[in-house]
Amino acid sequence: MLVPQYDAVHVISDIHLGGTQGFQIFNQQEALAWLVDHLATEPEDKKVALVLNGDIVDFLAEPLPPHAQECYFRPSHAITDLERIMEDPAFIKGWEALARFVQTPNRTLVVVLGNHDVELALPGVRECLASRLCTKNDGTPDDAARGRLLFAMDGTGFACRVETRNILCIHGNETDAWNPVDFHTLARISAQKKRHTPLTEWTPNAGTKMVIDVMNEMKRTYRWIDLLKPETETVPALLLAMDDKAVTWSRVKKLFGVAADYLRDRQRGPDHFLSCEREFSESEASEDQAFQSMMSVSYPSLAGPTAPDTTNMDATDMDLLLSEMDTHVAHGTSPAAFANDTAQPEFLGTWGAIWDKLRGRSPEENVREALLGWLKGDPTFDPTEPDATCEKVQDLIGSEVDVVVAGHTHLHKAIKMETGTTYFNSGSWIRLMQLPPDLLGKKPFKKVWAVLKKGDMESLDTAIINGRPLIRHIRSVVSIENEANGKVLGTLATVEESDAGYRLTPVPQGQLGC
Repeated sequence: MLVPQYDAVHVISDIHLGGTQGFQIFNQQEALAWLVDHLATEPEDKKVALVLNGDIVDFLAEPLPPHAQECYFRPSHAITDLERIMEDPAFIKGWEALARFVQTPNRTLVVVLGNHDVELALPGVRECLASRLCTKNDGTPDDAARGRLLFAMDGTGFACRVETRNILCIHGNETDAWNPVDFHTLARISAQKKRHTPLTEWTPNAGTKMVIDVMNEMKRTYRWIDLLKPETETVPALLLAMDDKAVTWSRVKKLFGVAADYLRDRQRGPDHFLSCEREFSESEASEDQAFQSMMSVSYPSLAGPTAPDTTNMDATDMDLLLSEMDTHVAHGTSPAAFANDTAQPEFLGTWGAIWDKLRGRSPEENVREALLGWLKGDPTFDPTEPDATCEKVQDLIGSEVDVVVAGHTHLHKAIKMETGTTYFNSGSWIRLMQLPPDLLGKKPFKKVWAVLKKGDMESLDTAIINGRPLIRHIRSVVSIENEANGKVLGTLATVEESDAGYRLTPVPQGQLGC
């Protein structure tokens, strides 16, 4: 297969440029601009590619378009959103550096689609980005730079070569049942935009629904929620354990839907088609069953038996019931008391009682239990420890792929697979919250909880607990380069502060022959 050939390929991902002040999880534009300029100034005769490996822009963090109740995908508003993001003072230095990079001869900039920036696949949005990056300071277009800007928007990733080595860059959501992208519908909508015809309705995945339906609302109080990496089966329960105001049955209902969507998406293959043996199954897990499964993982001490079936309940009846329940709870009636009323459906008894217990305990204890279950034996921050994405990627690639670079998990990795393929994860540039076991004991967690309760980014950024910062900045970059001896070396490195500004520092055990 004919693919672009480079002397060096550098990969970063998950920058998440988006959101207004106070809701931005990226705050590293000085370091980002340094890295991009550093790569742009490599020897002129060296052919260099910089791959932005997904979730560079975060449309899901942007405010809702005017008059919108919810917005999982915004084809008619994305250009406005992107223009705002590119001019935001918190991000602008990064955009300026990317423009300098792509306008430098022998430098290629590659943009791979993620699951938070799906709108970049739309032709008009893509052209808006290209225009911003490929326009000179005097306002004239740089056609040569436009030829060095490549987009990988179809879900297949970006393939290239360094020496004789085949390199594949994919975002990584391809392996995540929470966040598949429906590229078939996306292509249809792109065609409809060009033809100016009505747009096909977009069905969001479970991860997107959780961000829009639940997380964005809770971020108004708890700005740190994004930093715990939401695409897990535990976090929905964690969100609902925060305080009395968080636990409303209307929000529980939304999470029932998220749980069911997750089970639906989990049955899809890597191309996001339902497998034949599952597509025609006689029954699918109900929203109630899916939600119970998620809750049992988080609160084993509270979980009860399986709730009775509610398949005969009319959706309108359910909405009325949940609305009535919220009203009762707002006036001080416990969920369990309301649920155990003989006039109410039986299924609310089991989970109403669980929520009553949650509300009867301190939010601090609820969150601590959920985190203990989630982080038990957690090797998250070990770059040499394989994770689910690493293992699943092996099923997506053939033996001729020498190096595969993913992102999405926000956790950098450097691993030699059993198949001989070298696996890297390019991590993230957002704030990351690390909660090791010594911070989850009852006494030290009181200090953690005091910071989490404040909820603002400034408190998180300055918090020092047990002698360590609560927030970490792991500015990761993966580099695959040919050596003077003709060999190819892959390096996982981080951008660290130094007296001179910044420097690239290889991660221990992060250099692997390719």
